[in-house]
Amino acid sequence: MSDELFNYYKYFDLDQRIEVRFPRAQNVSFREWGVVTLFDGDLLVLQLSRDSLPENVSARTGTILDLRLGKGGYGYCCRAIIVEEHGEARLTVRLIGEVIPDELREYYRIDAYIPLRYSVPRGLSDHEIRQRWRVRRYPPPTTVEAQGASSAAPPQEPSREEESSQPPPLAANISGSGIRIRISEELPVDTLVDMELFLSLGKLRVVPVVCQVVHVAALRHKAGEPPLFSTALRFLCIDERDRDMVVGFVSAAQLEHLRIMRGGNVSVTDLEYAEYSRHRRIRRIIVGIIVVTLVVIAVAVLIVSRLSGKKGEIEETYEREIRKYRHIVPWR
Repeated sequence: MSDELFNYYKYFDLDQRIEVRFPRAQNVSFREWGVVTLFDGDLLVLQLSRDSLPENVSARTGTILDLRLGKGGYGYCCRAIIVEEHGEARLTVRLIGEVIPDELREYYRIDAYIPLRYSVPRGLSDHEIRQRWRVRRYPPPTTVEAQGASSAAPPQEPSREEESSQPPPLAANISGSGIRIRISEELPVDTLVDMELFLSLGKLRVVPVVCQVVHVAALRHKAGEPPLFSTALRFLCIDERDRDMVVGFVSAAQLEHLRIMRGGNVSVTDLEYAEYSRHRRIRRIIVGIIVVTLVVIAVAVLIVSRLSGKKGEIEETYEREIRKYRHIVPWR
């Protein structure tokens, strides 16, 4: 087995869920989820989550795809080429190139209760929805000083009206790349959704995003109760600093969950971490001082033994012959 094939076996498995990115116009890839139903060397058979792909998405034989996967808590990516079509819902691909680390933060996710507000824009084009988000996220400057400042706005703090009208928390599974929520309406796949996330990280922050529906599944419900739909959405329009804030929220929630699960033995506060780091620094300094002291002692012992020790017979003979040579040839 070649090293490259062995590398594939380290990362890919049967029944593994991976993200498939199809090329399309304007250098914007189309993201789809697939499950590995067959894995043989560098060949994968992928069962896609949808029955058909959009018209502008190419899935012909010879198309190059980007695969994204998570393994052991880390993210990886690899390229593949379509070698056989089994209808639009199933593809056979051949892996090409190496499996390399991917943007890790997209694979960290947590279940949490998050206050959020969403709405489905009606009668607007995709371009108009994006432009409306841009105006909301990057409001125009209102003063002469602001006009000379950078156009990149910091994360937004909610106004008093927004804070008082904060929506109730909703159960969600969130990561740096998207969110999954349970809602009472069934949204078609590819629908664009305006959403505001209210994240508490020291201060309450409002994160405006435009999401795209990527998967919808009906949930079981009791008779007489309204149906619920598990809706997965990816962040289509989000400021990168806002994404970092979402990732920070996920990390803080994970650490807090670990602290609770381990009975408070996990240090999660900045003070505890600083104290731990200080002890480590002191320990390293002490070890360094001990090592340097031992080296100095060893060198001193060698020097003393060299200066006070009796010369050997060979050394005395060598020095005697040197003196004779200098007496015979004084100009040397």
